[in-house]
Amino acid sequence: MQMKIKKIIPVIVGIVLCLGFFSQFANADILEEVFKRMAYVDLQKVFQEYHKKQDLETKLRAEGEAKRQQLQEKKQELVKLQQEYEAQKLLLTEEAKKKREQEINLKSQELKSFLDKISNEMKQRENQYTQEIVSDIKNKIKQIATREGYRFVFDSAAILYAAPMQDLTQKVIDELNKEYDKAKKKETGKNE
Repeated sequence: MQMKIKKIIPVIVGIVLCLGFFSQFANADILEEVFKRMAYVDLQKVFQEYHKKQDLETKLRAEGEAKRQQLQEKKQELVKLQQEYEAQKLLLTEEAKKKREQEINLKSQELKSFLDKISNEMKQRENQYTQEIVSDIKNKIKQIATREGYRFVFDSAAILYAAPMQDLTQKVIDELNKEYDKAKKKETGKNE
């Protein structure tokens, strides 16, 4: 019985290999057509070269700088209070000292709370801007893929190797920037 199984296994393997070999020829046209409908995009490059991303980054930096300025003013107030307290400490009564120390502690807590608030606001704003940009990029890729008949569009970072495919990166960048610059120009025209 084992002898029969040993003889049958090579025959079965041979049949499977032959079927696989012949099916490759039959499916070659199908595979070629599938590969023609596949493309990739370098999302990192699109993200970096998208004008809206650059503008939002500048806006975020300006907002951050304004918040840092407010924080610096609050720090200076605290330092001034501490310096005044140290200068007058010997002249103050115990009750006045406690009152000033409480005032300094309160300002210190307000400063820490303000710093936490600023940090959270800036993270939220950055996340909001990132989501907005990613959404624009995904929508543009979908629009191009639909218009040009691509069935699959991959991120080039996720591909280690693939047969030659269409690179849509520059097309996505160009169309995104064209639309954004046009909308920006229209908005700037309204504001003037």
